[in-house]
Amino acid sequence: MFRLLKLSAYLLLGYAFYQFAAGLLQIEDEKYRRDHGANPGRDPGAGGKTMNFTGPGQGQEVSTLETDGSSASHLVGRGVVAR
Repeated sequence: MFRLLKLSAYLLLGYAFYQFAAGLLQIEDEKYRRDHGANPGRDPGAGGKTMNFTGPGQGQEVSTLETDGSSASHLVGRGVVAR
C-alpha cells in the first residue's frame, strides 16, 4: 500500500518537473524567435515592436442604411470599444 503511494508521489513530482521544464523551454524558444527574426512582419530596427500597417488604431466612422430608410453612424475597425 505504501509503495503505491510512494510511486504515485514520485509520478506526481516527475510530472510537475516535466511541466516546469517544458514551460522554460517554451519561454526560451519564444525569446529565440523574437531575437532572431523568425517573424517576417517585424522590423529589426523598430526595437522588437511590430509595424503598424493600417494607421492609428482609432476605428473608422461608417454610416449604415436601415431597412426603414433611416441611417445610423458608428465606429468600426481597430481600437473600437463598446460604450
